[in-house]
Amino acid sequence: MPVNITTIAKEFAITEEELIRKSLRAFLLEQLHLFDAERKARCAKFSVKDLWEMEQLFVEGKVEEEEMLEDFQTVDYLTARVKRVETMLEEV
Repeated sequence: MPVNITTIAKEFAITEEELIRKSLRAFLLEQLHLFDAERKARCAKFSVKDLWEMEQLFVEGKVEEEEMLEDFQTVDYLTARVKRVETMLEEV
């Protein structure tokens, strides 16, 4: 049987709005952790810390484009997601 927001808020003596805000914050923090962990794992494959360092490997000819293209695109996407989630966290 599902428990509703009102019941949970009363149980913890907080408002429904506060419960929703805390829930959203917890969800966003979880997503931030997942995106950042995946981004770091992809970077670690090339012994770099971020997208800029990945790009430098390609520019300097240390890694062929075919070797890193998918990872580079994924890190680029994840970097954008991390920034977006951070912005959302500031708003919650």
